[in-house]
Amino acid sequence: MAPAEVNVSSLRHSKMPQHAELNEDMLLNALDELEERRDQALLRIQNYQHQIESYYNRRVKARPLELGDQVMRKVFENTKELNAGKLGARWEGPYKIVKVVKPGVYRLQTSSGEDVPRAWNSMHLRRYYS
Repeated sequence: MAPAEVNVSSLRHSKMPQHAELNEDMLLNALDELEERRDQALLRIQNYQHQIESYYNRRVKARPLELGDQVMRKVFENTKELNAGKLGARWEGPYKIVKVVKPGVYRLQTSSGEDVPRAWNSMHLRRYYS
């Protein structure tokens, strides 16, 4: 008991059982409730993730790209020209798809025949119409 609770009892002190065995029973019940609360929280998280997944899948557009297609790739901070500013190009290319790593992931090659260092997701690619 804290010194401040000697004269004025707190909620913690007033609800605490006076007998040790009752206190142990309450602690064991609290542990059982903890598992139930964890299970309920896990269920809520799974429901939320399912809702987010279904929302994303409704709005995503399939970009069917094939081997040999000409594409433009999105320009990111680490690949854009220095001092280009906000009016710099948003897309660069054209590139040629040389390998389909898995559906939606492609290996690219420049028009001069150099391989692009990493695979690119179709979300960051756009078909090039010449």
